[in-house]
Amino acid sequence: MIDFANGLEEPICVVAPRGTSILAAGIAAALRSVSSVKVVGPAQLREDGPDGGAQRGRVLLVADDPASSPSEVITRSLAAAGEPSRRWLSGLAMVMQGACAQRIVEYLQLGARVFVCHDAPLADLLGAVQAADRGEVFLPHGIAVQIIDSVLPHLPFFSPGTPAPVDKLTGREREIYSHMVAGQSNAEIALACYLSQKTVKFHVSNILRKLGVRTRLQAVAQVRRPGCVEGPAGRVLDLA
Repeated sequence: MIDFANGLEEPICVVAPRGTSILAAGIAAALRSVSSVKVVGPAQLREDGPDGGAQRGRVLLVADDPASSPSEVITRSLAAAGEPSRRWLSGLAMVMQGACAQRIVEYLQLGARVFVCHDAPLADLLGAVQAADRGEVFLPHGIAVQIIDSVLPHLPFFSPGTPAPVDKLTGREREIYSHMVAGQSNAEIALACYLSQKTVKFHVSNILRKLGVRTRLQAVAQVRRPGCVEGPAGRVLDLA
């Protein structure tokens, strides 16, 4: 039994619905070797938790099926989990066979926020489960790259000589923007800049407005535009 300490008194409950694919079943088998995770089936769930006591939360494994639409995949998985499971779920963990940007975007539109590749290391699998349990976002590097590459062709780029939107940012906004480019969350930025998360969220909103974008992903894509911004620890990020 591998022990990846997560600081919790109770293990995270991972629901593996009956009839799940071999892909998700393999993921569930790997997670059974982790002491901080308890893999169960719908039959083991009760209103007061599978062990007769309070349960911190449950994460449902959902295996992507390229033969079905993302909506059908999630609907089928929730139905297989059963009504008791759905009432206790804290999040979904999508198990992807490939980094298909179009399908991932569709899952994102349906509310999915946690993705993991079928051949990911055990540490990444556990990270995805923990992120789903906390209601956070988890995008492995390969999947994140696919999404960014799929979005970039649709973004307007400035011709040479056009002032970069980054020039509109204040010094503090440039600092926070550099952390965004580095892929840090609001909580991580708050810790690095000695700010509250509420203040960071305020600055991020201003950054998105000044850059003329709606999402953090689009804001990060600005690194390919003219200009530069000083990154964490004084490192200069070339935005040309």
